[in-house]
Amino acid sequence: MNLADHVPPRVVELARFLHEELTEARPGRCAQTVQLGTLCLAVTLVSMTLHVPLLAVSLIVLFYGVQPNAFFTKVVAVVFVVATILDVGCLFLVLKFAYGYPLLRIVAASLILLAGMYLMRVNKLGLMFFAVALVAIYGQTIPDTLDFPEIAVRALLWSVVAGLYPVLLMVIVCCLLFPSRPAALLQQEMRRQLKDVSARMAQLADPAARPGDAAIPPERRIEGEALAMRRLHAFAAPDDARYRAARHYWQACIAAVAHLRMNLNRLCAERAPVTDAGRSLMRRLQGEVDKLDASVARAEPYRSDWDLTDAERAIAAEHQLESVCRTLRDLGRFDLSAAPAPEKKDSLFVPDMATNPAYLRFALKVLLASLICYVFYHGAAWDGIHTSMLTCVIVAYPSMGASFQKMALRVGGALIGALLAVLVTIFVMPHLDGIAGFLLMIAPIFFAGAWVASGSERSSYIGTQFVFTFALAMLEDHFGPVSDLTEVRDRAIGILIGIVVSSIVYTLVWPESETGALRQKLRDALRSVGDVFRQNDTAGGSAHLAHVQQSLTCREAFHACEEMRERVALEVDRPSPVRAALLAHTEATLAGCRRIVAEWDALPVHATAPDADSSRELDSSSWRDWRERAATALDRHADGGPAPSAPAAPAAPAASSAFDTAAQRHMARLIDDLPDWPAPPSRDTAGAQPEQTS
Repeated sequence: MNLADHVPPRVVELARFLHEELTEARPGRCAQTVQLGTLCLAVTLVSMTLHVPLLAVSLIVLFYGVQPNAFFTKVVAVVFVVATILDVGCLFLVLKFAYGYPLLRIVAASLILLAGMYLMRVNKLGLMFFAVALVAIYGQTIPDTLDFPEIAVRALLWSVVAGLYPVLLMVIVCCLLFPSRPAALLQQEMRRQLKDVSARMAQLADPAARPGDAAIPPERRIEGEALAMRRLHAFAAPDDARYRAARHYWQACIAAVAHLRMNLNRLCAERAPVTDAGRSLMRRLQGEVDKLDASVARAEPYRSDWDLTDAERAIAAEHQLESVCRTLRDLGRFDLSAAPAPEKKDSLFVPDMATNPAYLRFALKVLLASLICYVFYHGAAWDGIHTSMLTCVIVAYPSMGASFQKMALRVGGALIGALLAVLVTIFVMPHLDGIAGFLLMIAPIFFAGAWVASGSERSSYIGTQFVFTFALAMLEDHFGPVSDLTEVRDRAIGILIGIVVSSIVYTLVWPESETGALRQKLRDALRSVGDVFRQNDTAGGSAHLAHVQQSLTCREAFHACEEMRERVALEVDRPSPVRAALLAHTEATLAGCRRIVAEWDALPVHATAPDADSSRELDSSSWRDWRERAATALDRHADGGPAPSAPAAPAAPAASSAFDTAAQRHMARLIDDLPDWPAPPSRDTAGAQPEQTS
């Protein structure tokens, strides 16, 4: 009897999710984990030795501040310093003029919270304003528990020390002593993916060495790793002058590596037979991949003048390797003197900040939830559960799905941290007699939290939260090991109360949904596939590489839709049939779009230059007309028009076209198979707003 057959599907899905998150090889993850874990131990030692209070605050600064690369860490450090100045300035003003007037003090703090949450939604530096809002409302616990303004000011000054000295250590360690430069991380990640390309070529050439389907990375994982390189590219350009000078080449190189990997993984999955001539061609291709890898290792552009003979072109066509060959050939001849396209600079504020009421409504409902928790714990004289008020701010996200996702992560992290604190107090603490043993005891917890926190956004907050909860119980306001678990009990109860209040308020008061935004993102993804058809890559090497980059842009749109789909699945305020229909439609449409892009990339006519073989010369007008009609069909489908069965007309091109009509009919059938849009509900997401970046 197979035990796996009796395990509930949700448990299997959760185990798979945890395995993916814990084993994900993100660029710079190991270095970030080591830096973060080591800094946590150093801050613990300094705070306990010098009696600096609020150790949990110092640790949370590190978890938010230490980033995968040095450039991003430096940017976040500057934001933290500015946010601290704003925080302290606002709190000093509030405490100076309203310390003895509770109503006036709460009104002033509420206005700061309202402005901070509003600016978090409409400004690109939302993290800074989020910190100001969080500290403003948390600062009200100081005069509530202290009777003398002098003591309150002293506590405020200590909080500045506890928040800023970890930033200084973070900059020294992560930016000066052991920096992880984004260009170097991109170099390492690109070489890792090129090794995977070489391994797939070896598997294609040797049938005995081919893996099973489980050994081939899923398409979504390859997309995510390609997009991780794009994110590193965005940081590497402003950080490294040498990289910035050739950034247009490296952008094309990133897309080319992703294109090679996509094509070779698809061929491995199909397990097509390979002839001796095909193996010879693959050995030649592998040599070029090795040259590309060597050039990446030297941080220099890949240069090569190799080309295929007529016989090798026929072999490449037989084994569906034409696109791989042309990508390598055109990348080796990349025109480094060409001027890069001007980069579009986005505004610091969202365009509709003054006209969209959703932003102010969002700030108002966050304020309402926070004040409900404040009145409750203050009226009950139970200051230990003030984390309920903080939770209302921390889990505040533009959409219900994102908020529920953050709530689940916060509850899970808090429970793990509380459980660890209980186990350590019962089984480990009685055997400790010095700071060395104490640091050895907490080191695995810090490094485990750092590893989880350096993962993807779907799970990283769990690592931050369970370390923070553990620190509140074991380290907060104590300069040595403790055995009192009252504080962790109160903080955990406060988090649960905050989750309940937030769920009720955010669901009933102006609920926001991403169902409308998901529809729009899906339309944009369909239009990006249409742009792939419009891309004329038979004009030369640069045009083909532009097509490869457009294909990666499509993958980026697919990945964004997948992430939003996961959040929409958590929206309990949407009618179930409406949500289920949209989720099913999104999944089916993305699967169809991925197949269209993958099979379009593999088409021989699109992968071979027109001057390569006179027998395959294209009728440019009929070819251009076919591509435009196919792209128009996708645009019409994106606009929610009738099912794209009418675009089957391109399957009957002019007889002079060298493009196989069977391939045209197949592409038209793939477009025709895209699912129809579900009928809109009578009352769609009335409160839905397009997704805003916090």
